[in-house]
Amino acid sequence: MAKAFQDCVILFGDSLTERQDVPQALFERMCRAYDRKLDILNRGFGGYTTTSALPLFDKIFAKKGEDGARVRLVTLWFGTNDSVNFPSSRATHPLHFKKNYQYILDNLTSPDSPYAIADTPVHILLITPPPPYHPQVPLPAKWVRSTERTLEFVDIVRDLGREWKAKENGRWSVEVLDLWEAMERKAGGLGDGLAPFFHDGCHMTAEGYGVLWEEYTKIVGGPWKGHGLDWEDESDLPMRVPS
Repeated sequence: MAKAFQDCVILFGDSLTERQDVPQALFERMCRAYDRKLDILNRGFGGYTTTSALPLFDKIFAKKGEDGARVRLVTLWFGTNDSVNFPSSRATHPLHFKKNYQYILDNLTSPDSPYAIADTPVHILLITPPPPYHPQVPLPAKWVRSTERTLEFVDIVRDLGREWKAKENGRWSVEVLDLWEAMERKAGGLGDGLAPFFHDGCHMTAEGYGVLWEEYTKIVGGPWKGHGLDWEDESDLPMRVPS
């Protein structure tokens, strides 16, 4: 058994969260930023959709009365696999995707939730799927993704962020990291300007994760300023042990 030495961050998602083979991916950046400040738990599962991830919720989040570290931040980053086209076995109906996200958000925030995290002022970051870049997708798999269908799932994440933000009432804090919008803006549209962000049209390069991190930094320095998440501000988030 290990003691809960410091608060933690839970990164919950698919391979875009899980990946550690790409330099400066999300997990690496989080670990470097929050070294000696917060523990980073990578709960990304390659190939998973919201439907396949739901049974893992009990294994990731402690129930009330169970021991566990306090969770300061949860990132939710699904949709890239859910949004593939039918008849792929991973394809999820948009309504089911929305219900799955509502289930997760309810369990993270509702007073009736059986999970301990719901009794804490947790920060929840909803990350939208990035836009696919089709010219890089291998020919046999080009049918799997479409820009239009992926955007449906992006809009669901945006809408849920607005819905939960309206219900905050000081009990939790929700922000949407709109990766789709950020990449589209950086690329000057949804064309070839997206190429540097991906290596296969779906999975991101270090430059793609750089766009993500830039947006996260804006949130920490903006709506979450003073919320104990600013790794550059010792008064906001001090080291647990000296360097």
